[in-house]
Amino acid sequence: MAENNHLLLKGNNKHLYAGNKDDQIIIKFIDNESSFDGEKKAKFKNKGQFRNGINEAIFSYLQGYNIPTHFTRKINETEMSAKKLAIIPIIVIVRNIVAGSLAKRFKLKPGMELKYPVIEYYLNLEGLNMPMILESHAYALEYTTPDEMKHIARLVLKINAVLKAFMERRSLKLVDYKLEFGRFHRQIYLADEITPDTCRIWAVDDNQIKQNYFDFSNGKVVESYKEIYDRLVLNKV
Repeated sequence: MAENNHLLLKGNNKHLYAGNKDDQIIIKFIDNESSFDGEKKAKFKNKGQFRNGINEAIFSYLQGYNIPTHFTRKINETEMSAKKLAIIPIIVIVRNIVAGSLAKRFKLKPGMELKYPVIEYYLNLEGLNMPMILESHAYALEYTTPDEMKHIARLVLKINAVLKAFMERRSLKLVDYKLEFGRFHRQIYLADEITPDTCRIWAVDDNQIKQNYFDFSNGKVVESYKEIYDRLVLNKV
């Protein structure tokens, strides 16, 4: 159990513990609520188990396409082992379909599929309220190097192509989501998690996107998480 190890960070929806090796950590998924792009995610019993299972399925799938991630193995229902990365303080948001803040900013109709993905960068430092930045800000301010940013951009496009296909085969649309990266032995790895807490997923019914099919409020959050879990982890479509 992770509680037997030293607590490194106590976040809102996951706790990080020291691993049994210096270059490893243990991530424990908590049932707490979180928010992505202004969309509230409710707290419910066993949410951590859903997130851990979904994250394992997605990260393992990405690794099968030679995408380096920090995930090493699932320990139990709510815990996973991961490489201990030096996190780059940049959040990458990928948008495939107009929704949320993109619709509001540009006064676009939600549900419009984008011909090309929109990739946005946000500086994730305490006290700055997540300002949007350009790639040049990242290396001019020495948070990364130009080569690292080029590599991250290539990784993001590959991740997006692989994940979109993964979701579509399970009658899901990957609308938008966030990614984080970190360094491990001078290489860049995908970090954090990819779950309904960090992405917006819509279901497909008769080839039509059903907006807000997954309702993360109004008492339907458990049903929504279970449906996503069943499709991504158990391959039930």
